[in-house]
Amino acid sequence: MIDYKNSSVLVTGGAGFIGSHLTEEFVRRGASVTVVDNLSTGFRQNLAAVAKRVDLREIDLVQDDLRPLLKEKNFDLVVHTVANANVPASVENPKMDFEKNAVATFNLLEAVRGCIPQTRILHTSSAAIYGQGSETPTREDFTTVPVSPYGVSKLASENYASIYAMLYGLRTATLRLFPVFGERLRKQVVYDLMSKIHYNSEELFIQGDGKQVRDFNHVANVVEAYFTIAENGELRGEAYNIASDETVTIHELAEMICERMRVDPRFVFGGEARAGDMRRLHADISRLKNLGYQPRVSFIDGLDATVAWFQEEMKTMSAAV
Repeated sequence: MIDYKNSSVLVTGGAGFIGSHLTEEFVRRGASVTVVDNLSTGFRQNLAAVAKRVDLREIDLVQDDLRPLLKEKNFDLVVHTVANANVPASVENPKMDFEKNAVATFNLLEAVRGCIPQTRILHTSSAAIYGQGSETPTREDFTTVPVSPYGVSKLASENYASIYAMLYGLRTATLRLFPVFGERLRKQVVYDLMSKIHYNSEELFIQGDGKQVRDFNHVANVVEAYFTIAENGELRGEAYNIASDETVTIHELAEMICERMRVDPRFVFGGEARAGDMRRLHADISRLKNLGYQPRVSFIDGLDATVAWFQEEMKTMSAAV
């Protein structure tokens, strides 16, 4: 176990979706938390509940020098969530994607190697590194053939984290996140479906045929996975799949959301799959479970909480108009 009350933690991208949930949990456990975020996609409001207990630094890992902060704080744990997490954006602008993912990760690893090589590093990656051809459930040792610039940049970042462990002795582990959803995520399929339904309860357009399979995982489970790996992982450059082990199709997801929002729209399917999208995502999480991890929030319970959060946010926005 880690004594968080006597630990100094850095969360990169800590004003983002996953980063802010991690930051809250570190604060709850008594850690001294510093957040690095350039606020290009993160929001100060995501940290409102813990703002007075967090040191937020506006630093861009692509352009700025992180070394002065590392020397100042001497962190015991670094959790790296900075990234472009948008597959279509990576197709449209691969240079941006490469910089935010591979370059930012490389700069972080280099800074840690030079300043605090003894620290633990948890690096955030994605199921996008596997590509279309992987069997399911997908294990960590399966072939990686990404089908988007995002998947390529994430795989490059993983390889850097692994090689820095191998060559320089850094204590790294990579978390390969399968689709995450939950409160504060204002993009991607779960949020997009809720938003479409909110603004048009008569008709719901679903990209593709709706038979795409996803292993959705609520953000609370993802947070628990980070803590499990920080405390029980080898941190020798290994990777872990992070998922719920529950699968649904996009069509089934849409039906569940409609039921919770008490609407019955006409479903319209059509259009080609977006460039870079994967047909089936289902993880084997045996390696993570061997560390003692068990998802605590079921998909259904997580969806209930997320829909409730969304509806409350819509009410707040309407009241502010």
